[in-house]
Amino acid sequence: MQTHDDRDARLPGWLDSLREKADAMIAVGESQITAGKPGEKPLVEYVRAGVRVTQLPDDEHGILRLSIGGHPAAPFDTAYLVFRGDRGQCQSLLRRALKALEYSGANGR
Repeated sequence: MQTHDDRDARLPGWLDSLREKADAMIAVGESQITAGKPGEKPLVEYVRAGVRVTQLPDDEHGILRLSIGGHPAAPFDTAYLVFRGDRGQCQSLLRRALKALEYSGANGR
């Protein structure tokens, strides 16, 4: 799949469902920001701290883009981070987003 290695999958039905969803999104062009445009090559790819990291070319409008995901109960590691833009600026944006996520908001959660 675009975001993680499929070889160790122990839940073939679940993985097949993810694959079908990804294929459908790619077919209608809904996943180009995260999965990349057809023929677009990652600038950098690596795994660190159990997270598959992929840096794609800059957004055509200069927008910093981050996509983060993972399934906490999967029997294999599914964590991924895909980003577009300057690494340092994306780190700064992610730190701001983490601070915002820590805020409990008006509903007290």
